[in-house]
Amino acid sequence: MTQSKKKAIIMVLLITVAVALTIIGYITLPDVLIMQIQANGTAGTTLPKPIGLAIPLLVTIIFSVLYYKRNNNNSRNIGVALLGILMFVLTFVFNR
Repeated sequence: MTQSKKKAIIMVLLITVAVALTIIGYITLPDVLIMQIQANGTAGTTLPKPIGLAIPLLVTIIFSVLYYKRNNNNSRNIGVALLGILMFVLTFVFNR
């Protein structure tokens, strides 16, 4: 398998996971999402659900596509795309 095909598979996989997490989050999470927790355990930054779910989705999509398009093997783009997935996980944890 060529390097380009591997990169395409990784890109599609990350975007698919991000879209699935967005759909699950839109169905299961409350209308206002807690995005940060203060040191004392109270809610910090909150966002409406569409915006709170769009941010990690866009981060994952943009950096997955950049990972695929760039010719060099710079792993920074894939790392930021994975950070978008981590943002989803934290959003689910903060809002349960």
